[in-house]
Amino acid sequence: MNSVEKNDAEVSGSQTNSERHNEEKPFLKVFVHSFFIIPFLIAVFCVLLFTGIHLLTQEKKSVYDYLEDVKTGGLTKRWQGAFELSKIVANPRHVPKEERFINELTKIFEQSRHDDNRVRQYLALAMGRTGNPVFTDIIIKGLSDEKEESVAALIYALGMLKDGKAAESVTAYADHPNARIRSVAVVALGALGSPDSIQILKNKLGDSEPNVQWGAAISLAQMGDPSGKEIIRQLMDRRYLTRFPEIDANETNHLMMAAIEASSILKDENLMDQIKNLSVTDQNMKVRSAALECLNNGDE
Repeated sequence: MNSVEKNDAEVSGSQTNSERHNEEKPFLKVFVHSFFIIPFLIAVFCVLLFTGIHLLTQEKKSVYDYLEDVKTGGLTKRWQGAFELSKIVANPRHVPKEERFINELTKIFEQSRHDDNRVRQYLALAMGRTGNPVFTDIIIKGLSDEKEESVAALIYALGMLKDGKAAESVTAYADHPNARIRSVAVVALGALGSPDSIQILKNKLGDSEPNVQWGAAISLAQMGDPSGKEIIRQLMDRRYLTRFPEIDANETNHLMMAAIEASSILKDENLMDQIKNLSVTDQNMKVRSAALECLNNGDE
């Protein structure tokens, strides 16, 4: 074979290889597209379709559905049902007015005495959030021999009901050995607003637990008593609150806003000056907003 023929053969062979390579590429693409991409897209579409249909056809559970979960569900479902119930009745529009709801919630609460603590606690909170004083006596009765782990929740619920006749029962816990229970008790007494509680709250201003002192000071302010105004002044000072490393930034802001609200009731000149400063200089916008609102309300 001469050199010309040899070159022609090489070129011909090269073209043949190139054509084969070009033929292989489309085939590979078709294979991948047919056996991997298309099935994957179909699967994604089916999942989206199923999810959409599920969301469209799913019915929202009612308070009675959650009560049924507490009555007949397993351990996890019972406390989760009680939790969801306590959330839904936080909206007054979702609180049933009929006797059936009151009777069922009362019965389930009474039967939950030996259940998981969370069931009992969330049911009590649900009662409190209804704002219906018909539950006051039921919770007071439950307090008589309640497990310590659940006492705070029941006291807190009584505070939310704001039924003055619960003050005597709550006062009994103002000297409880558990600091958390004492703290919740003084806060509840402020919400209940009984004048007979004022001296008890004044005594708690010297409690060994700062949380109890703070709650007592704010409760007194809510009742128009300025005895705890020095403590309230401290609660509006971030430098003071940094002494308590167990209090995170979110809790610090809430304490400061609670102190601002309490100050708006007392209308003490020194406290109002401090609030003016917070309205301009505080690092948190929610605190500054609360301070401005307090000042605006004071000008009305």
